[in-house]
Amino acid sequence: MLPGYQRPKIAHESYEDEHGEAIAYGQRWDSEPPAGSYSQTSHLQRFSPLHVVAEELVKWICGRYKVRCFDDPGLAAQLRVRADQPLRSVRLFPEDSRSAPIGLVFTKFPGVHLQLGTLFRAAFPSCGCDACDESVPELLDELEEQIAAVLSGNFIELLDLKAQRLTHRFNVEELGFSAQSGGLDDITPAQLAWARAAIPLGGRWGPWPAR
Repeated sequence: MLPGYQRPKIAHESYEDEHGEAIAYGQRWDSEPPAGSYSQTSHLQRFSPLHVVAEELVKWICGRYKVRCFDDPGLAAQLRVRADQPLRSVRLFPEDSRSAPIGLVFTKFPGVHLQLGTLFRAAFPSCGCDACDESVPELLDELEEQIAAVLSGNFIELLDLKAQRLTHRFNVEELGFSAQSGGLDDITPAQLAWARAAIPLGGRWGPWPAR
């Protein structure tokens, strides 16, 4: 998936509930979560491995590919990250403009916001509340898999101005050939102009150039 990359060793801490029982994050709820859990965000430090892995990915990418890496505080605002949250915003632009750029915002939550290509956005965790019960190992897998798809040229970004639709696809087995579509209502004119100019014909971004 990411040849030569090794995920840093992560010591996932265990946490206990109010009864002293270990919390099985990722499989806490057999049915509907308790109503109060939607407004709770307990043990946020469990998401800190996202920073560790994202930092390692940036370092590994810069060592393996022909890329420009620089801090861009404006990226956080573009991804609509709350102004009090960003710790660092990083952009990675491959030397080949036919390859999709990557942007990462590290937040205090802790978490990572991801931009791929021109208009794809994802947040890790996507919510972080107790009800959503997101599994950190699964979040790490998804972060690595999405970045791997971009680096290998298996990321597709389709902009249909006539239908006012935007579609993103990851054509890799690990992500189940996943796709997501949405409208253009929340996209600014500047972002739309960049997408129109940058997205390759047919929507398929090319693989990143190796060193």
